[in-house]
Amino acid sequence: MTKEEVDDFCQGLARYKRPRKIIFDEVPRNPTGKIEKPKLRKQFAGVRESFKI
Repeated sequence: MTKEEVDDFCQGLARYKRPRKIIFDEVPRNPTGKIEKPKLRKQFAGVRESFKI
């Protein structure tokens, strides 16, 4: 799947439902397999945004 394929698929959606960014990357997980949301926020939103709840 490519960014262009995702964009084409989302063209039928309302503007506010379309993703702002499309990122293909590894998702940080802990040893039990759960997604580590704080690390994910820090990686893609920046340090300041990672502390918002």
